[in-house]
Amino acid sequence: MLRSGFLAGVLAMLSGLMPAQADLSGVRHFTYWLANPNPALIAASDFDMAVVDYSRDGSAEHAFTPADVAMMQWKPDGGRRIVLSYMSVGEAEDYRFYWQPSWAEHPPKWLEAVNPDWAGNFKVRYWDPDWKRIIFGGPDAYLDRIIAAGFDGVYLDIIDAYWYFQEKGRKTAAKDMTDFVMEMAAYARAKVPGFRIVPQNAEDLVVDTAYLATIDALGKEDAFFGWEGDGVPNPPDSTAWVMQHLNIITAAEKPVFLIEYPSDPARVREAYANGREAGLIPYATVRALDRMVVNPGLDPAIPGLLQR
Repeated sequence: MLRSGFLAGVLAMLSGLMPAQADLSGVRHFTYWLANPNPALIAASDFDMAVVDYSRDGSAEHAFTPADVAMMQWKPDGGRRIVLSYMSVGEAEDYRFYWQPSWAEHPPKWLEAVNPDWAGNFKVRYWDPDWKRIIFGGPDAYLDRIIAAGFDGVYLDIIDAYWYFQEKGRKTAAKDMTDFVMEMAAYARAKVPGFRIVPQNAEDLVVDTAYLATIDALGKEDAFFGWEGDGVPNPPDSTAWVMQHLNIITAAEKPVFLIEYPSDPARVREAYANGREAGLIPYATVRALDRMVVNPGLDPAIPGLLQR
């Protein structure tokens, strides 16, 4: 028997209507699932927000359709779920639609070295006009594909690529990144008013008041655990530095979505307690981001789903 939320989604798809947008301020629980996300399982959950890739496997061939996205936007009770598309803008990924095999021998001038921690990911000179054209500005651009699929916004990763270029001596690296994000935001919102812009990490950029005013929220990994290994508490001074900047965001009444990766149940509970005490919205999952983790008693249960 169809659940009411799924049925509402089907009716919306058949009628060609876009679901009404929900407010990020109403998000109390979220899930983060990049590798082979299952739209039906997300639709069956009670998470208020989902961050997924725009494609099942990252390829253009398996990109989610507007019908897939609309399905994920409806909760079982008929309420609205926010669905954001993950999008790496500080690195190029060799499995994306824009990648050219010839770049292995003849890289474009904006392509930098491979990330030693993530095979197939390459730092990019994100201020370069040629890279920007890949990201937005035409029907085949990355952001434009996401908009056309009906996502509520983008979840921008590798914003902290600016540290890499700052260390290499580029004095404008931080401003180049904030300008890039603000350009993307202005472009997207001209097409879809209210389109959400949620960067991940690089929380120190929020000292730029124009950037802070532009973003709708921030995702933050490893605020309390993980710098020295998953489940290992971070040094107090590191956490204090992070919180100094996250407090600027929460003081601006914008949500911070906390992602931690401990596996020990006690550490998971501690991550949620720490996050909630700090006014953040926590979620503990696996670093591979290849499943929907449901932490018993902490996340909304999904009938019939084996929890963590």
